[in-house]
Amino acid sequence: MVCNVVNEHLSLQEFVVKYFDKAYEQLSLRELRDAPLSAISGVSKADAAKLEKAFRIRTVGDLATNKHVLIAQAINAFSKYSESVLDKKFESADFKKLRDKPVSAISGISKSDAALLKKALGIETIADLAESKYVQVTQLATIPVSMIELLASSGA
Repeated sequence: MVCNVVNEHLSLQEFVVKYFDKAYEQLSLRELRDAPLSAISGVSKADAAKLEKAFRIRTVGDLATNKHVLIAQAINAFSKYSESVLDKKFESADFKKLRDKPVSAISGISKSDAALLKKALGIETIADLAESKYVQVTQLATIPVSMIELLASSGA
């Protein structure tokens, strides 16, 4: 399930065509952020319903900014790079293994929520959630809008 959407060299239009259903291809990024999660190619309405039941995720933007996703990404990054972040005397093999733990290891994700996540998107581990193609797509589609809104609100 883990992939790297970030390293693909696609124009905005190519990105939207590749990762969103045809009905959503002409929408702006702001509209895509507010689109239902099922707008993403490969996420069915049934999958989206599972994510809504487990995490109250309804839209592309909801998945991109979900606290459990962000926690998984932080744990994943720490786990991957703990050797280069921590002084030798604090290194531990346990840190490296954090990313391989089930998503239910994250506080607030129950075993039943984890089961829904697995059924919907095939995600089992913290690394799977952190590096999920669907998470990457939602974040790449929403970050530019957030940046534009931030700049507009600051008067820049």
